[in-house]
Amino acid sequence: MRIEVPTPLRADAPLPAKWMDDSAISTPALLVDWDVVTANIQRMADFARRSGLDLRPHVKTHKSTYMARLQLEAGARGICVAKVGEAEVFAAGGFDDITIAYPVVGKLKLERLATVAQQAVLTLVTDSEAIVEGYEEVAAASGLRLGVLVEVDTGMHRVGARPELVLDLVRRVVKSRSLRFQGLLTHAGHAHSAADPLGVALVAREEARILGGLREAIEDAHIEVPVVSAGSTLTSPYLSPDDGITEIRPGTYIYNDLRTVASWSCSYDQLAVSALATVVSVDGDRVTLDTGNKTLTMTNDPVYRFGHVLGRPEITLERLSEEHGVATMSQGSVSVGERLRVLPIHVCVWMDLQPEVYVIRGDVIVERIAISAFRRSF
Repeated sequence: MRIEVPTPLRADAPLPAKWMDDSAISTPALLVDWDVVTANIQRMADFARRSGLDLRPHVKTHKSTYMARLQLEAGARGICVAKVGEAEVFAAGGFDDITIAYPVVGKLKLERLATVAQQAVLTLVTDSEAIVEGYEEVAAASGLRLGVLVEVDTGMHRVGARPELVLDLVRRVVKSRSLRFQGLLTHAGHAHSAADPLGVALVAREEARILGGLREAIEDAHIEVPVVSAGSTLTSPYLSPDDGITEIRPGTYIYNDLRTVASWSCSYDQLAVSALATVVSVDGDRVTLDTGNKTLTMTNDPVYRFGHVLGRPEITLERLSEEHGVATMSQGSVSVGERLRVLPIHVCVWMDLQPEVYVIRGDVIVERIAISAFRRSF
């Protein structure tokens, strides 16, 4: 028996409806500002085009085939996903150029990967010989020759081969009859830890320096390097083909969040997503919302705590439990039933907690969009 996900929008409330109307939409719900999101998409596409870089957005931020199509229409070359589950959804949705920027490990995942490889052109990543061996099994099962990028650790120390080990791993991929060496990939996520804008730029320049040096060394070994993939939302603006980079993979830029603001990589008016919350309890300076950690997550920030209440800086979200967001109010007043919008600390995680988002223009909901890869982080 298949259990259908209930929709918070009443069936008898036709679009457009007003998001502040509790007879039309229940909370908690995620709102996406159409004008902001389309401007964000176009801005990054324009940058990539001007810079001569291929744009391959990381769609784990929105997990939506609808949003990914907007990115392709704006000029993106293909898409990047985090997990096999996401690749399955997007391949089934007609996307035929997919990079899985995560090492795939385990028999069940590799079997699923073989199926996806029959639907779309997949590019995989590896940072070890063990991963290469798994991909060779997939290639044998699918009857295809699969493209592989060698992932390089450029300072985040999460995954990726150390630079001094990369050439040997490249040679191992090149030697494989069932795999095709496609190039190099890295993610400099440690740019989020930079102390100032110069720090972000320095992380990007180091990312470029390491990859550029490796590309040169590999080409000196008479091995072609078709793709050099780098660049997050934070570091992409500091990269160019002059560094040997061919492709950028920003993700968060489509929606942005308070972490991106805090990393000097977007402005407040470029935040496209908010969580619509209802005040359910008030006692003195204590205000409780119906957005707990099942909506906002436990990600927090020294300045913004668990999220910033849009237009109400006097309200601070101090703590969360599963269903409750508890805030303090330094001045002013709110009433039970009042609706507030909370801006995300880390928007990517939000998209794995809600089955749909509501696209708004002003106070009107103009579209309801499924999170196509909702709960597909496996």
